[in-house]
Amino acid sequence: MKALSHNQVQKRSDKIINYFLPAYFLGGLIFANFYGTWLIAIGVGGLSLAAYYVAKVFLPDSDLYQYILSAILGIFMAQYIYQMHGLFEMHFFAFIGSAILITYQKWKLQIPILLVVTLHHAAFGYLQDLGFTKVYFTQLDYFALQTFIIHVLLAAIIFFICGLWAYQLKKYNDLEASQAKEMERLQNQALTAVQAQKEQLERHVAVLDKAVAQGKFEIASDVTHDIGNAVIGFGTYLTRVKRIQEEQNPQILQSLAQLFTTEKGAIAKALGEDKAAAIIKVLFGISESQCNHREEISRVISKQTSIVANIQEILHIQRQYIEGYKTQERKSVNLRNIINDALALLFVPIDREAIAIHLDIPDNLPPFSGDRTKLIQVLVNVLKICIGSIGLQAKEKIIFLRVWGSISLVLLEIKDTGKGFDQSMGSRFFQSDCAAKPDSAGLTFHDCQAIIDSHGGTMGMTSEGPGKGTTTLIQFSI
Repeated sequence: MKALSHNQVQKRSDKIINYFLPAYFLGGLIFANFYGTWLIAIGVGGLSLAAYYVAKVFLPDSDLYQYILSAILGIFMAQYIYQMHGLFEMHFFAFIGSAILITYQKWKLQIPILLVVTLHHAAFGYLQDLGFTKVYFTQLDYFALQTFIIHVLLAAIIFFICGLWAYQLKKYNDLEASQAKEMERLQNQALTAVQAQKEQLERHVAVLDKAVAQGKFEIASDVTHDIGNAVIGFGTYLTRVKRIQEEQNPQILQSLAQLFTTEKGAIAKALGEDKAAAIIKVLFGISESQCNHREEISRVISKQTSIVANIQEILHIQRQYIEGYKTQERKSVNLRNIINDALALLFVPIDREAIAIHLDIPDNLPPFSGDRTKLIQVLVNVLKICIGSIGLQAKEKIIFLRVWGSISLVLLEIKDTGKGFDQSMGSRFFQSDCAAKPDSAGLTFHDCQAIIDSHGGTMGMTSEGPGKGTTTLIQFSI
């Protein structure tokens, strides 16, 4: 059973009395039928009800109305005795009233009813013994002192027992409330301890996750280093092949063929006309074949060199990303400043292509934690793709940059008037094996997305179709 507060006990008891007191008044009306004591039933009973409710209304913050209630319950007993012309059983209503008062858990409430019962028995018993008529205290002819003492002692014992019960009930209720409070305190301590253990476990898990992630990035760093060494070696071999090819000049054979053509007559005399013509033809054929092969090899070497350069650029970004993860360098950055720096780095191609830049950036952008260098790299890469997508022959050359934010988000929208793309091509852009755009060997969106992901953001790219431009949306969490 839940312990009740003082106010809860008082309200509950008041609610019980709101039923008992009207029932007492109604009982007086019922008893009035036996001896015609309607005036007493209505007058005394009505005044008793009025006294209780007036005291309760005008003394809302006082317990005085409870003591008045105790006296009123004694008065109802006296009223019933008078109404029933001294019927002995009416005395038991004093004990009923005493039992009702136990609900307030105050032993002192037994005192007023005890005083009323004692004074009533003493006064009315004495008056009846003197010979006054219509006292109606007892149906006997007399009320001896011995009888009076026995009545008062028995009433006092009953009131004492009821008071003791009220005291014990209050004591047990207070003890239960104290235990409940202590239990709540212990529960709060347990919850605090559990929360502390949970936070400690989360810290341990975070440290473990960081250690695992650190191990992954160390492996990635080693793999990146090995790939970089292999790429450098491959580039060195391409350079040697190109140098050897340059040393094998096909102009020598062409000059020799021209010399044989000039001296064809002398050669013909020595070797014969047919052999001289065959040698000259062979020399010209070898010379022409070397020229063709030289051009093809040069194109292949240039393509491979470009691919090597692209791989080295990608590895450079990956190294910076890995190093950035290791150091976890994050400082407060402002997106407006990052956009301005990225546009400044691309001033030459933007000016050369005559592309208009439209900015819609509020002045009160909230800062967020990030790596300024890596974010500039991402924006430079996205803007390069926009510039390449627009091209020299585009009728409208505009790049729109719009920024807006909320309490927890900052969003950057980059929209161009370039070639755009279809849905099938758009679904492949963020795959690791797809280039940034179909006709370019530039950085991939996959690399840019990795950098944005490391900042707790998201990145997406959409287009309404070929010829309708491209929209890139980057979201940062504050």
